[in-house]
Amino acid sequence: MRKNILIFLILIIPLIDSFSQDNIQWMLDSDESSIEYQGKHLLHKWIGKNNNVKGVFLLKEDDGRIAIAANIADFDSGISNRDSNALRVLDAFNHPQVKFYSDQILISEKKITLNGELDFHGIKITKNIDASFLKDGKTIHIEGNFPIVLTDFSIELPSLMLKKIEDFAKISYKLVFKRI
Repeated sequence: MRKNILIFLILIIPLIDSFSQDNIQWMLDSDESSIEYQGKHLLHKWIGKNNNVKGVFLLKEDDGRIAIAANIADFDSGISNRDSNALRVLDAFNHPQVKFYSDQILISEKKITLNGELDFHGIKITKNIDASFLKDGKTIHIEGNFPIVLTDFSIELPSLMLKKIEDFAKISYKLVFKRI
């Protein structure tokens, strides 16, 4: 737990230090936020959901920075055997989190574009993500999805009945930030 808090603080300290007092800080509400992945095999599909996501969003007018982190062990597909195999395949002991950071953000009326870095399985890949964006006085809602190619992150695809799972996974997210 201490390691996760330390990693999270390491993610947000550069964000806080690099912004002036004109920026508004928003903290991710873990109770209302989630990240899901959809996996697929010839015989079946499944969804793994993480309801324990951490993050911070620093916003200045229509510009900002965002950092999101989720523990691999917190994803639940509803089948404990599948989840424990995922921990092994993803080497969660050495790479316990999936993280996203962006300081290149473009916000329009109902849309946000995040050009940032996805850090998964020890590999960092630049990702351009479009999402819906809704801001009121007290909350910011960001929702959307994007595909990833598992082998791009040096993940060896597991097999079932001599057939590997599909190399593509769909990531869906609902992020709700509350003003600090």
